[in-house]
Formats: sequence, C-alpha cells, structure tokens
Amino acid sequence: MARIDPSQHPQHPKHLTLLLSDMLPPAGFLRPAPTPIIDALLRRSRVLVAPPSALEPALLRAFGLTADTQAVAPLTRLADGGTPSDEAWLRADPVHLAISRDNAQLFDSHVVNPTADEMAAIAATINGHFVAQGIQVEFPNPARGYITTEPNNLPKSTPLWQMSGANVFDNLPLSKTRTNWRSISNEIQMLLHEHPVNEKRTAAGTPTINGLWIWGGGTVADALNGTDPALEPPSFTHVFARLALARGLAMAHGLTLAALPPRFDATVIQPDALVVLHTATREIRGQSRETWPN
Repeated sequence: MARIDPSQHPQHPKHLTLLLSDMLPPAGFLRPAPTPIIDALLRRSRVLVAPPSALEPALLRAFGLTADTQAVAPLTRLADGGTPSDEAWLRADPVHLAISRDNAQLFDSHVVNPTADEMAAIAATINGHFVAQGIQVEFPNPARGYITTEPNNLPKSTPLWQMSGANVFDNLPLSKTRTNWRSISNEIQMLLHEHPVNEKRTAAGTPTINGLWIWGGGTVADALNGTDPALEPPSFTHVFARLALARGLAMAHGLTLAALPPRFDATVIQPDALVVLHTATREIRGQSRETWPN
C-alpha cells in the first residue's frame, strides 16, 4: 500500500492512499520488464510495508479489521445490492474443481467466467433440490452466490482467496450446527456433475462449474466488530473501487463511495481517499499473462 505524501506536493494538500495488489507478479508469471510508472509512483509516495498477503486481508487491515475476519459475505452482499440487516449470509461462489484421487484443485470465477444465465439455471436446480431444507442460493452477480441463514447456523470456512494450491478436501466448510454444510457442498457437486450448463461447457471445451465454495459467513455487525486493536481505524472518507469487498466495506462504514475514474487528478481526488486497484490480481487469478496489469 502506498500513500502519496502531500508534504512533497504542497499545492495539493490531499492524501491519496493506493492499495495496489500483485504489482510484483509471482516468479515465472512474466518475464522481467521495466515498470517506469510504478517506479515513479513509489518515488512520490510513502510506502507502508506489510507482511505478504492476498489483496483481501490487506484491504481488511486498511479498514482496521483483523486479516482473518470471517464475515465477508454480508459486506459483499451490500455491494451487490443488499440492504443492511441482522441477517447472516454465506458466500456460495461458482468454482471448477479438478479432482484427482487424493486432491482437488480449485479454480474460481476468474477462470470459470460464469454468465448470469448459467448461474440462474444452476440456482434453479439447487434451490429446487434443497427447498425442504430451506436452503436457497441467489446470484446477484454471476461470480458471487449467497445463502442466508441464522447467525447460529454458520460453519467455519476457508476464504476463497486462500484456496489457490490448497487441498479442497481439507478445507470444506465445517459446522457443529443443525446444517451439515460439508454435506451440502458434496450434494451440490453431485447436482452439477451432469447439469445442462456443464454439458454445454464440456462441448465448448470450457471449464465446468462443478461446485460452489461456501465461505465467509456472518452478519454486517460481525464484520465491523472484528477490529484489530493494533490497527488504526480508517482515516479516509472516500473510497474509489470496483472490488466488491472494498465497496461493501465503504458502505458498511458510511463512507462516500465512487467508481474508479478513467483518470485521477486534483479535481477528482478527495481528501483522505482510498483507491483500490485490483486489475493485476484479477489477471493473475485468471492466469492471464497477456493482459497483466492492463
């Protein structure tokens, strides 16, 4: 994370905090290349060094929350058109599981690229199957599914961003509540195995959507109560972002939220603004060497 220091630019006495993820790609992802824009930005900024982490934990810390905050679903649900309430939400995101005898590798929506029509068809199948159990999934965004349940019926889960290279079987949701969420996950896999959506995907040579990753359960209050006493509360008043978690955090904190403009200048930047740029993360998770960090 970098903060442009106004002491170096007295004519613009404003702070701009940039959260830039994956600007140094993994080894072997790209051939070394000059990065003059990044270099110039860092020369004009005060860089805050933090332990290596995924984008989402860094974003949570920027809002003064613990990096292991579980309740991500209610925050992104706000960004996806939900309204603040006491309901507990779980994420149920479309994934492709490449299953072998001893392991299963997970590929998320950056690789799967689900469409709204596909997820509507999948939701109809799942909701019809689980209607007696009161489990219903909705997809206000094709990449993000949601299940609502009681706050005391939430499983312990693993964030989707931690699943790259991890063993899926060791990280399925774990619960001691009335709902066996691990069993629900397995049933969903069986429902999707020969689903018409996946028959079309197989014929087209694209990855199937053969699972939903259940994670991130909680309420908005759960998320906001997960403050880290070692961190300062957010000092920014404006947030510029496309990332759903960033937008949801801004909405939950009552901050002014705006879309990313095509160009930042003194007329756009607000005092103490946070700008979240996640294009590089999207390309890396989607394994797109051609467009990073377009």
